[in-house]
Amino acid sequence: MERPASPITGNISPTPFMTVTDRFNPKSSQQWQLVQDPESELIYLSPCPDETEMAAYYPTSCYDPHLSAKITRTFRDTLYLALRKIALGRKASLIEKKAAHLSSGSKILEIGCSSGELLDILQQRNSLSPENCIGFEKDGRTASLAKKNYRLDVKTIPFCESSLSGTFDRIIFWHALEHIHRINETLDKAARYLDAKGAMVIALPNAASFDATFYGKHWVAWDAPRHLYHFTPQTLGKLLKQHNLEIASMQPFISDTLYNCIYSEKNMHRIKSPCASSLTSGILRGIQSILKGALNNEQSSTLVYVVKRLK
Repeated sequence: MERPASPITGNISPTPFMTVTDRFNPKSSQQWQLVQDPESELIYLSPCPDETEMAAYYPTSCYDPHLSAKITRTFRDTLYLALRKIALGRKASLIEKKAAHLSSGSKILEIGCSSGELLDILQQRNSLSPENCIGFEKDGRTASLAKKNYRLDVKTIPFCESSLSGTFDRIIFWHALEHIHRINETLDKAARYLDAKGAMVIALPNAASFDATFYGKHWVAWDAPRHLYHFTPQTLGKLLKQHNLEIASMQPFISDTLYNCIYSEKNMHRIKSPCASSLTSGILRGIQSILKGALNNEQSSTLVYVVKRLK
């Protein structure tokens, strides 16, 4: 285990914020401490598993981003994968439209590409050459699926240890940045690889959202110990500024809101899987959260940020 400093201020004396359990092992006696940097207000996990220990906390059998690697699937798994496929088009549209137009010669880099579905659909929709679509995924099983199913160039080493050529028109962190230990090294390198007219697209749970406040320690997106950092628009902006980057725009991603509320209900009632009553409650609470986010983006459950170089 390690006790990281705040990646924004370097502060090594954070204040306790909240204690949470691992949602995959809620009956365990192990508690995880979230802390807050009093200067930047960033919330993060401390102590946390170091990079060599973290793989043990990603259960491939039930961790949603890795479900494609399963051979036998439950009804819940099948439903989640179907909804994820529907959401892919929306994700691709957001990535395509938020900066300079993508053409067949454009280059895309996705850090934390899982089993490659998003990178593949972007390649198909924009007629990109395979060598111009590069992914990074530390989980070997899902990386192998991306290579096998889509013939993508997926690397399993940490991105901050890589060496690439040229710049990229899009650099994507879709629910990935919050998992990365060497976050400053990663953002520093990503900023250097970003084309002057390109954009980073970063999707993150919002620690200041309505549902984060409502569900408290049961909010599914705390996801300890896998989520190391918990950003708000303000704290993300502070971190990005250190790397000569800024938030150009942000908007809610509604599909995640329903997921977060349904599975936060599951956590709150300590049930094995969502039942009819928790599903109904989660959907109703999700609709409430969506409406709150429509009135004020900063209360949205998940935000998709378009990030560009500082002018």
